[in-house]
Amino acid sequence: MEAIKKLSLAVNYEQPPEKELSVFGFLFFCNGMLLQIQQVRNNVLEFDLSKAAAMRAGKNGVGAEELRVFLAPATGKEAQGIKSIADLETLQPYEAILSNRNAEGQVSILPVPAAISRFWLVCRCRVTGKVSKWFRFGDQWEDRPVCRARVHICEIDPIIYWIHRIPDPVIAKIPELLLHPEEVIRNPIPVPDPLPFLRSPRATAAPQMDIFKTPSPEQLQLQVAEKLPDLGADIRQRLLSGSLDQIRNTIVNNYELLHPWFCLWPRWWPWLYRCTERKVVYTDANGRFDASILYRCFGDRPDVYIWVEYLVNGVWTTVYDPPRPCNTYWNYNCGTELSIHITDPRVPVDCCCNCPLPGDLVMIRSIGGTSVSHVNQQNGAQAPAGQSVPYNRIGLTDAAAIGDGFFSTSVGDYKRPFGGTFNFYMGFGQGLPRNDIYYYRWSYRKVNAADLNPVSGSVEQIDTPEYKYYDFIFTDSNGDQQIGHDKVKLGPFTVGSENNLYIIPPERPGQAPFNAPQTDPQWYERTHNTHTIGIDSAQLKNGAALGGDGLYEFKLELFNQSGVLLTNIAKATFKVPEFDDADTSVNAPDALLAGATATTADAFKMLVRVDNSACNSAVFTVNVNGAPAASDCCGFVKYQPGGLEADLELSFLATHPNDFAVFSFGVSKGTCGAVAGAGASGMVIDGASGYVLTGGIYRKHFTPAQLLDSCYAGGNGKAAFAETLSVIAMATDGTYRQSGRDAPYRVAAFALEP
Repeated sequence: MEAIKKLSLAVNYEQPPEKELSVFGFLFFCNGMLLQIQQVRNNVLEFDLSKAAAMRAGKNGVGAEELRVFLAPATGKEAQGIKSIADLETLQPYEAILSNRNAEGQVSILPVPAAISRFWLVCRCRVTGKVSKWFRFGDQWEDRPVCRARVHICEIDPIIYWIHRIPDPVIAKIPELLLHPEEVIRNPIPVPDPLPFLRSPRATAAPQMDIFKTPSPEQLQLQVAEKLPDLGADIRQRLLSGSLDQIRNTIVNNYELLHPWFCLWPRWWPWLYRCTERKVVYTDANGRFDASILYRCFGDRPDVYIWVEYLVNGVWTTVYDPPRPCNTYWNYNCGTELSIHITDPRVPVDCCCNCPLPGDLVMIRSIGGTSVSHVNQQNGAQAPAGQSVPYNRIGLTDAAAIGDGFFSTSVGDYKRPFGGTFNFYMGFGQGLPRNDIYYYRWSYRKVNAADLNPVSGSVEQIDTPEYKYYDFIFTDSNGDQQIGHDKVKLGPFTVGSENNLYIIPPERPGQAPFNAPQTDPQWYERTHNTHTIGIDSAQLKNGAALGGDGLYEFKLELFNQSGVLLTNIAKATFKVPEFDDADTSVNAPDALLAGATATTADAFKMLVRVDNSACNSAVFTVNVNGAPAASDCCGFVKYQPGGLEADLELSFLATHPNDFAVFSFGVSKGTCGAVAGAGASGMVIDGASGYVLTGGIYRKHFTPAQLLDSCYAGGNGKAAFAETLSVIAMATDGTYRQSGRDAPYRVAAFALEP
């Protein structure tokens, strides 16, 4: 084909657009190299090929067969952002064929097909909503807003546009998935978590597991199939046609009906649900977000999908990203408020309408999500509910934790220690830092061993590096505002003769001493509730050695700008959360102050029980008349040896070195369910439900009739039994139960026969 140095193309449409479009042409070499971008003006697209010709040996021009031309609607900013053919994908381009020539021999292109150009008209849609989370306060649940969350507003591209780009092997597989859904066993339908107040907050034992009552694959498939919409004979017939085009059209025409089916196969979502991010916004103090997005006007309103990030330990972390097929707002009614409920346990209560604390107050808020006001500071022995052995509750908390399972707590029932990594959260008044209150420092010392015998622990300063992160506004090369991110170091620093000092952060990063130079810098975590230090409690020291489990005193001290330790500070400076309302402060009581007088104090201090020990468990063989029942591994137990009914003893092991564990033991019979009187639960400190505790082993005696019950049959019956045992640690890091210290889950079986 003849070489050309200038390409001029008339751009027409099979169906003229309803309004004028901003359309650009993108010229590429056939190898994918971008040559030029030009806007279509007065229905003409012109490219200067002189630079492209200079790249050729003959330098006489470029052959049309060497070129690829794409047309796509775009703003100037969008067009300049295109660097490759792949970048064009989101603009839904049309590739013009350059093989046509008019009567004068000039290259021409056919009109843009209506099936393509109808996608090009752009409309504006307002997307607004609220992000919230259910939080538990005592025995009450509240739906609280989540502020400073990063909300990603995406649009699900219409499948009618790109259905033909899905590879044939993928399309050919879809009828098999829809008509023969055997894979539901491995991929059950995702369902939303229940609202927290629908869960039982006072469960005292693990759910009984009946290992004999299990569904068949056919039953499971039937249960799942009952939740899916019926496809109907006509749709099934089209899917079975074997024609890939007919299968594609069937999917497009029944897309909404098929969403619940597609939910079953996550690995197919990238092929069937293409999500284009339109806007990223932050929620305000009320958890609200509001933004306008552009979308292709073809068809109905946009299909909107939302996913959310939250700052977790200085890292933006996805906390809400549900399955797209069943969590997209199809044909979203623009302006309608969206309600986004997240359940991620890492998201705290941290929204307020007037965040800054007044003056120069120092509020010690929490260890993780546990209010410091809910950590017991008094010696006092108390037995667990339903049990009789008391133990000292000093340094323990009554707070619930994520992952508690069958372990339950109630307000005022201080029974759980701390373990794992502590994170201390505080709030500082907007008058800080100032010359006379500038730095803080956390330290600790061990005061009692695990058995609460006194020890003379050394004072150890915490020296974990601490940074505070912020974002800011900047203008990019296209003149658009963007969000940037940075951080400042709080400590540790050596000032004068004092080590491990940390700067009290100001209300905003643009204030002294950081003076962040960027435009509109904002902390990720507001200074009224900010992470001040963290430490792995398993690495707590006592001199050169590890301190181990026990009672520790943690102390917060304040320093001036010269690094001089402050004493005789006004007592009202130190605040803690009110017992019944963690969002309201009260003056710290003397029990939480060091060197307290009537009006002053030297520092904040608190006692914390630390326990990182692991649980142990075992289920033992049934004893018949005091001896192990079976001499082999078959599991049969004869309950009438020598013709006389025997005494049957069930036993199991549930221990923890410091008794900070709870257990749940259950016995199920065949498919009949739990055996009455055979289950037990409680703290490992004492017997429960008739089981006698000796040396960590729980024992209880039964007659054959008590265990067999309805299967007794006058002494001639028999039945199979399953014993299950959970022993879990009670320790918390303030947010999560330390499940890594749990004992392995135990299951054992036996059968009774005459």
